[in-house]
Amino acid sequence: MLPQSHITYTLAAVDLLQDKLPALKNVDYRLVALAATGPDLIDKPLAALYFYRKYKSAVLFAHTLLAHLAVLLVVIWKRPAWGLYGLVFNGHAILDRLWLFHDTWYWPFRGWRFHVWGKRGSEQADIKLAYWYAFTRRPELWGWELGGLLAGVWFVWRNRLYHWPNLKHLLLTGRLPRRAGS
Repeated sequence: MLPQSHITYTLAAVDLLQDKLPALKNVDYRLVALAATGPDLIDKPLAALYFYRKYKSAVLFAHTLLAHLAVLLVVIWKRPAWGLYGLVFNGHAILDRLWLFHDTWYWPFRGWRFHVWGKRGSEQADIKLAYWYAFTRRPELWGWELGGLLAGVWFVWRNRLYHWPNLKHLLLTGRLPRRAGS
């Protein structure tokens, strides 16, 4: 899944939950967006710097069960107020359906040798072409991205972010503008 879809699905879900859970009223949507892409923000630079040459993958250590459990435990024990952001970080695993890629997700529980993401036609010599190859060879991925686009459009529409003052408020404060009736 592309980063913008991780972000839009998550923003839309948090926005819906915010209506039901008053504890989420002070959520910072900028941090939600960062947490939604957290594993990619860790693994993509690592891949670009070194690991892509070795593994031909940019889905590495931050996409493992071990990393997700570590984030959850640190949040629970050290920063309980960041609970939502820890859950959002872990939501990345759900959107990527990481449990389907046993050799990456369960590392190191299946042995110390690191096994990368199950390759399905996106591997090539150049990391910059990874998404291009994946999306031109696997059109089933387009549905997830279309869903992310629709979630983003819905989020913008619901919060009237097409009005500059509303968008500016979100960007500067991380908070959504108040909706009429709330």
